Amino acid sequence: MKPAAIFAVAACALFFVVVSLHDHHQLPDRIASHFDVTGTVNGWMDKTAFTTSMLSVGLGIPAIFVSIIYLMRFLPTRYLNLPSDRWREPAYFRKACDYVLTITLWYAAAFLLWQTAFTHQIVAANLATPPRLDNQYAFLLTIPILVLTLGWLVAFMVRFLRTC
Repeated sequence: MKPAAIFAVAACALFFVVVSLHDHHQLPDRIASHFDVTGTVNGWMDKTAFTTSMLSVGLGIPAIFVSIIYLMRFLPTRYLNLPSDRWREPAYFRKACDYVLTITLWYAAAFLLWQTAFTHQIVAANLATPPRLDNQYAFLLTIPILVLTLGWLVAFMVRFLRTC
């Protein structure tokens, strides 16, 4: 596990929390929290509930994902299903677990930055009168998370298709 990846996750989580709390103070008491595909509001909620739910989801998803990957190292090696059986050997199993955890930490850091942009976009939509989500920007925002996820999978596969 790389200390830089841990630092990146911590820094991105702190950035997400700071931006979310800053944005919270700009919101009206009742905010548009859900939008249809045209950017029109179709759901409302209290700003405190919105900020709480965004913080919970934004921090919770990466925390759960990283925790599951971390706990993988405590499972019997037969549960590690990789293209090469060699990764299940005791000498390589820890190395495999460390690699998966490291790329997952980087994924979590990037996800936190994406979540910051996503949440900030909803806040920006609520500052407009009437509230309206910029659906072009929202669509463009989905591209990085898809590319990020694909990149995580490719990094995973490239590493484990090779022999130890």
